[in-house]
Amino acid sequence: MSRIKIEDLKAFCAKALEREGMRRDDAETVAEVLAETDAYGTHSHGTKNLHNYIRKFRVNGIDIKGVPEILSEGPGFALIDAKNTLGMIPSVQAMNLACDKAEQTGVAIVTVKNSCHFGAAGYYANIAAKRGMIGIAMSNVDPNMTAPGARGMLLGNNPFSYAAPAVSTESVFLDIAMSNVASLKVVQARKDGRSIPDTWIVDKDGLPTTDPSRYPEEGAMQPMASHKGYGLAVMVDLLTGLLSGGATSMGGEIVSWCFRMEEPNNVCHTFLAVSPKVVSGGEIAPRVEEMAETLRSAPKAKGAERVYTPGEIEWARHKNAQMRGIELPADVEQSLRGLADELKLSLPLIDE
Repeated sequence: MSRIKIEDLKAFCAKALEREGMRRDDAETVAEVLAETDAYGTHSHGTKNLHNYIRKFRVNGIDIKGVPEILSEGPGFALIDAKNTLGMIPSVQAMNLACDKAEQTGVAIVTVKNSCHFGAAGYYANIAAKRGMIGIAMSNVDPNMTAPGARGMLLGNNPFSYAAPAVSTESVFLDIAMSNVASLKVVQARKDGRSIPDTWIVDKDGLPTTDPSRYPEEGAMQPMASHKGYGLAVMVDLLTGLLSGGATSMGGEIVSWCFRMEEPNNVCHTFLAVSPKVVSGGEIAPRVEEMAETLRSAPKAKGAERVYTPGEIEWARHKNAQMRGIELPADVEQSLRGLADELKLSLPLIDE
C-alpha cells in the first residue's frame, strides 16, 4: 500500500474542495473528518468518497456554499437546517454545540435536517469524548435495508456511534451501521467481482445471497441480529428524521447520495453530549479505564490472544498512521489520484 502523512492528506482534500468553490473553513472541516476517518482505518467512509462529493457538487446535488442555520434552540437542545450542504459541516457544528450546552445543562441534544452524507459517525462521537464527555452520534440514510419478513429496501441501515474518554486509549468507542455490514462494502465487492457472505444482503425475493452483482438495483441489506438491528434502525429514525421534522428513511424523501447525484440527499443527524462533571461531579475517564482493563483482562477463549475494547483497534491504527502515515488501499489511492489528475493537484505520497 502507498502511504501519506495525515496532515498532507488533510491539506490535499482541503485544497481540492477550495478549488471547487467551498469556503476555506468548511473545506478544512471536511478534510479533517475524512482524513481522520482514514487514519482509523475506516476507508469506506473516508477520503475515498471525496471525488464523488465533488461530482455531486457539480450537478447541484449538494450546495457547496450552503450555510447551516439554527432554527430553534433552548438550554439543552437545538435544531439545525443544514441547507443541503455536505454533512460534515453541520455535524461538527452540531456536536460542538451539544457539548457547549451540556457543559451547562449536563445533557444536550442537537439534531440536523436537510443534510447530506456525513461520513463516519464515530468522528463526531469522539468530539465529545475529547472534551471529557460521553458522545452519541447517529444518522438516518436512504432505504437500503430490509426487515424480518419483508423484501426489498424498506429503511436505512442508519449508523450509530458512541464514545467516552479513556486513559490508555483516547476513548472507548463504537461506530456501526444497523445492517450486518456497511452498504459501501457490498458496492465495493460488486466492483471487485467478489462474492460476499450470505449474511450481508438478500436478493429480490428477500432470500440471503452471496452475489452482489445486482445490488443496489435489486435486493437489500440484512439487518444485524435480525429484529434487533431492525428495531435500532427505527430508533435512529425516531431521533433524527422525526425529531427534527425532516425526512425519514422509510418516508420516500431520502435518496442515495452517491447513486442519485443530482438530487439532495435529505438525511438527518442527531448528536447527544453528556457531561459527567455536571451530572455526577467528576471525571469519567478513570472509571472508563477501569472498565476497559476489566474487559481486556478477562479469561481468554481457547486460541485467543487478547480481548479488545471497542475502538482499541481503531486507535492503534491511528497511532500507526501518526507515526508512519496512513496506508491507502488501492481503491482509495486510485480515487485520490484520479481527483489529483483532474484538478491538476499534487498528491504527496510518502516516498519509500
